[in-house]
Amino acid sequence: MPSENKQLVVSGDGRYWNDVAIQKILRVAAGYGVTEVIVGQHGLLSTPAISHLIRILNAEQADACMGAILLTASHNPGGPNEDFGIKYNTPNGGPAPESITDAVFNFSKTISEIKTVKTIPDVALD
Repeated sequence: MPSENKQLVVSGDGRYWNDVAIQKILRVAAGYGVTEVIVGQHGLLSTPAISHLIRILNAEQADACMGAILLTASHNPGGPNEDFGIKYNTPNGGPAPESITDAVFNFSKTISEIKTVKTIPDVALD
């Protein structure tokens, strides 16, 4: 799987379900072989901070970071009162272009199972 031995940044702006979504994302990431996930304190990092972090990680070790999952209502708002959304930033630190989001959407229609690690405890976000 392409995610093996890769870093992933996961954080958000603290909106609705931020803490719950982070725990689920961590379990799925582990299920797909992601070996290191960087989460902001309390699960919080701004979009510019996440972009900068991705660029630093990939400058230190080429292609070490596969990008970031950002939890922010400013992208694809949903949830109660449109106060939750998910965005993917690519390994260059920028938002995923439409070609990638289209490919992810098309792939999502073929998923028959989700690999997850259910035995890991919740990660302390404080």
